[in-house]
Amino acid sequence: MAIYKFTVVKGHQVASGRANDPRFPLGTVGAQLPFFQALGLDLNGYYLATINAQFNCHAIVLNFYDHYFKQVKWHENMPAENFKFCRCHILVNSTSYPALIYQPQLDTKLEHFQPINQLELLAPFIDNLHYGDVISLDISKAKVTLFDVYP
Repeated sequence: MAIYKFTVVKGHQVASGRANDPRFPLGTVGAQLPFFQALGLDLNGYYLATINAQFNCHAIVLNFYDHYFKQVKWHENMPAENFKFCRCHILVNSTSYPALIYQPQLDTKLEHFQPINQLELLAPFIDNLHYGDVISLDISKAKVTLFDVYP
């Protein structure tokens, strides 16, 4: 296992529904939830929003995943997308939260792109988490690679 520090940053807010995009009144994760459930991934207990985790490197790459769903048609007005999920933990102070890296695949995603040094994480609700907080990802070292880590 490896522990990587990251900074919580503001994302596009479509996953949570806070972007007020009329296409996704419950957020994209809320809309996708039943489709992932039908494919065997139970997201009950996870907060229906993502934590945007920015790492102090040029890029972070997901090498291995626990679930890969292809051509998920989760919205009538959006094309089908591919998604990868990878189990991990988020460490906040001395508490470990079960989490998933949530990664819509770039080859099927049309909008709301993330910087290449950032991951989206699904986790239970974590109280008192704020933009700018530095917390940690606990994950098998083989599952991710950080390129050009900055001091």
